[in-house]
Amino acid sequence: MTKPLLLLACLLMLLGSCTGHSSQRTATTDSIVADSADFAHAVHFDHAKGIQVANHPGYKEVFIFTPDEPDTLARYILYPRDHKPEVNAPGARFIAVPARTMGTLSTTEIGALTLLDLRDVLVACSDPRNINDSILAERTRRGEIAEIGRGMGRNVEQIIATHPEIIMQGLQESDAKDEDIRASGIEIVFFNNWKEQSLLGRAEWMKFVGMLFGRNVRAEETFQRIEREYLEAKKIAAQEPDFLPVLYGQDYKGSWYVPGEYSYVTSMLTDAHIKYDFIPGQVTNKPMSFEYVFSRHRHAPVWLSMMVGKDITLKDFLSMNERYQHFDAAKAGNVWIDRKRVNEYGGNDYWESGPYNPHLILKDLIKITRPHLLPDYETTYWVKLQ
Repeated sequence: MTKPLLLLACLLMLLGSCTGHSSQRTATTDSIVADSADFAHAVHFDHAKGIQVANHPGYKEVFIFTPDEPDTLARYILYPRDHKPEVNAPGARFIAVPARTMGTLSTTEIGALTLLDLRDVLVACSDPRNINDSILAERTRRGEIAEIGRGMGRNVEQIIATHPEIIMQGLQESDAKDEDIRASGIEIVFFNNWKEQSLLGRAEWMKFVGMLFGRNVRAEETFQRIEREYLEAKKIAAQEPDFLPVLYGQDYKGSWYVPGEYSYVTSMLTDAHIKYDFIPGQVTNKPMSFEYVFSRHRHAPVWLSMMVGKDITLKDFLSMNERYQHFDAAKAGNVWIDRKRVNEYGGNDYWESGPYNPHLILKDLIKITRPHLLPDYETTYWVKLQ
């Protein structure tokens, strides 16, 4: 090669190298700018009672409250990576965001990941076979989501070995091993949306997931749409002035759990213009006798029950307790269970995507009790026993 041609080739190679680095820098810069703009978005909780956030310049301060009590359970300082603020916050846990990976001890958080397009961050889950989302279920089959527990138990060694940046868990799953997990560099984040007092309150916890994984704007827009559809469904239910009495729940080892006045179950039924007993002044449910429930709800025309298992008939259901057949709803065959979307391992989507689709749950209840109000709607989560 002649000297002029050699110089030209070197110059072209140099220009190509510079162009490549420039594109990489631009992509990285764009990502940083996007993350910064999203982090700056002010987050507010209007329905949730168990979580609040203070939006400060450069960081967000999140408070998680103990379920059923006014005490602060946890305090988190969320800050952009590489920009840790100098904040005097005794007892607070500092978390760099957006986090990259997550583990969870419940499928309840997974529904939020799906809505916010964050499936890739999930690397560990208790009972991962129970996951209903098709994309995550396939990742589970490929071994990309580790099993870190079964039922109410958690495998601390496996959690540490998988090493997600964040592990989501409820207060009931906390124990002395929490410190071992934190010492390994994994942050424990409490997620107690199941104790909220309304369906919208439960769904609003998706904003917390958005804060942790850089989806603040997406979470806000998604929740606003859901809130709007929920309130529209609530107006539809209110077209019927009378509250329809229903039978809710089922006997469990001799007790029938009645929801508290301030539980999301009571709020949900009220918004659907449904009437059922509640325990005054309480959030948590309370066990009552079969005789108590029977005396007050024997003639209810509709029965809403939560069940386990996948394939169950009305005959199977009534065989669980010989006294069930004496309820009017059972005689009429008008018994509904929350298991329309259940996978082959028994994982129930009512507890996965349901918490983040309160508008669909409300529409289900309206369709079940007053089908003429939603003539073109088919239930999403509830199914009538045949």
